[in-house]
Amino acid sequence: MALIPNLSEIPDLGLAEGGREYDLRITNAILVDSKKTGREGALLYISFIDEENVETLKHTLWFGNSEKYTDDDEEKSLDMWRRVKDFCRALHLDPDNALEVEDFKNLEFTAIIDVNDGTETDEEGNVKQAYNPKNEITRIVG
Repeated sequence: MALIPNLSEIPDLGLAEGGREYDLRITNAILVDSKKTGREGALLYISFIDEENVETLKHTLWFGNSEKYTDDDEEKSLDMWRRVKDFCRALHLDPDNALEVEDFKNLEFTAIIDVNDGTETDEEGNVKQAYNPKNEITRIVG
């Protein structure tokens, strides 16, 4: 008997169908720092409930100015914190009380998911593949 089975029988993970509502669960949440900007954020690992063979979605909430990152002007910092506040409210968390990254773990919610094809347009107008296609949260429902 072979140590490794016929791997063609193991389904690959893929992207969810874009433009649909899905039930989701945050399975893990960790603090991260951007190597590019130095900005601090919360990286959320989100699984699709009752969907087989769909990749885990990764969503990062980037924070405004904090202890580690103070490079934003006041307007940019407030915009970043407003995005975090809106996301928390959509998940029925109370952003008026201090939250920890662990508060996101095991939350379940419904969201519309789309597919980002991973392409970007450079300064000359050329479209290039910047990263692998991925699922993104378009809007949290309810």
